[in-house]
Amino acid sequence: MRVMTDMQRMTEQSNAKGGARVLLVSTNRERQPYPVVPNGLACVASALDAAGHRVRFLDLCFAPDPVASAQRGAAEFKPDIIGVSVRNIDNSDAIALRHYTPEARSVLHALRQTAPGAKIIAGGAAFGVAPEALFRDLGVDYAVAGDGERASVALVDALSSGAPIEALPGLVRDRDGTVVFTPPGEDADLDSLPRPSLHRWIDLARYQRHGATIPIQTKRGCVYKCVYCTYRNVEGWGYRTRDPELVADEIEELKVEAGVHHFDFVDSTFNSPPGHAVQVCGAITRRKLGVQLETTNFTPATASAELLGAMKTAGFRSLGITAESASDPVLEKLEKGFDAAKVREVAKRVEKFGIKTLWIFLVGGPGETVETVEETLAFAAWRLRRGDAVYLTVGLRIYPGTTLHRIAVAEGIVPAGSTLLDPTFYFSSAIQFRATVDRLKTFAADHPRFMFSADSRSVVLPYLTRAASILHLPRPHWQYMGLFQRVARAIG
Repeated sequence: MRVMTDMQRMTEQSNAKGGARVLLVSTNRERQPYPVVPNGLACVASALDAAGHRVRFLDLCFAPDPVASAQRGAAEFKPDIIGVSVRNIDNSDAIALRHYTPEARSVLHALRQTAPGAKIIAGGAAFGVAPEALFRDLGVDYAVAGDGERASVALVDALSSGAPIEALPGLVRDRDGTVVFTPPGEDADLDSLPRPSLHRWIDLARYQRHGATIPIQTKRGCVYKCVYCTYRNVEGWGYRTRDPELVADEIEELKVEAGVHHFDFVDSTFNSPPGHAVQVCGAITRRKLGVQLETTNFTPATASAELLGAMKTAGFRSLGITAESASDPVLEKLEKGFDAAKVREVAKRVEKFGIKTLWIFLVGGPGETVETVEETLAFAAWRLRRGDAVYLTVGLRIYPGTTLHRIAVAEGIVPAGSTLLDPTFYFSSAIQFRATVDRLKTFAADHPRFMFSADSRSVVLPYLTRAASILHLPRPHWQYMGLFQRVARAIG
């Protein structure tokens, strides 16, 4: 199915600047436990449109046959250039693994056959993680990494005009059989970029009917050093913040133009730097928008009463806190930047503000033992008794360029030259995988609001999430995790 609004048609028809015809294709089709709005590609679409190019957006998330939809979209639009977004290499789940690049490869092959004269550019968060390896694997003409708005526009402009491309930042290309990657060199100024205007390109109502939240980004980059994380590879080191008033403008636009009332902040860490988060909340509060806000990217490292009060006033009713562990030896090895005492302190403070919490943990990382697992489960049991929910992933996906990658090479888990495109996981040698999973299953049987990452792969869960959306049950839907789990287990 081609997702295209009347506004998009008007944009194509009214654009008389003579730019390139660019077909943008979002290949992400993951819908468990809910689909993710292709925010990054919408940013690229708006930037290309503002630069004078004719843009059509093809979202394959809900397409019954993605290959056929891609072929039809390319045949109808006859693009000069095709931009393909690959969001993830895989789902990072050691128990219920799904690998996404084979399907992306099938879509790319169909596009190449249907529009043989078009140049194909690939991008998306996956290319920030492994740009050179994915370039080889997918066989595209070019790839971009970093801020897609800048790299994509610069490349499309150059291809359209015949200008040289060798020095373009963020570009991956072939040079005489050698893959060459020019680092992005991120620009700190995000405020000069065109507003994403998600509703112009994406059927937001359909995403919401399937349980999705609408993403908002207040900054890019990260200053934390979590050993497993790819954010610094994708968005760069340090923070590049947006003007809080422009963030509020974007939220207001989506509420007025698209009827969106629930927003999810998708920054690497929403609450860091805390001063900026307070300013964003203040800008939203002053607009009196009456929206509901959430984030699942909240670190216990900084959670003052001032910040939580500003969040509650702005419209936050729930949080996902990425503690990853409640044991000091593991937190130290993961380089999280806080200790177990801080996690307990933040838990009490957030509860005092009446904000519902989903606690997010990783089990099996460096330093994990039977004892540290039990410390985390003791904390989880405490928070579950207090009405919170818990989401836990077993094993840590090893991504190239991370500290965990270096640890895994040193421990002989992966060879030094591995591209890691085939999913590989770190699991502490001090514990047994099967015994750990059995222990967690026993714990889950006594705590319905405790969910394995593998539980989110249940074929029933997307239907339950969609039913909750259709019935307009208050979000976040993870607060019904106990009910969902009981229904899924009864059916299963």
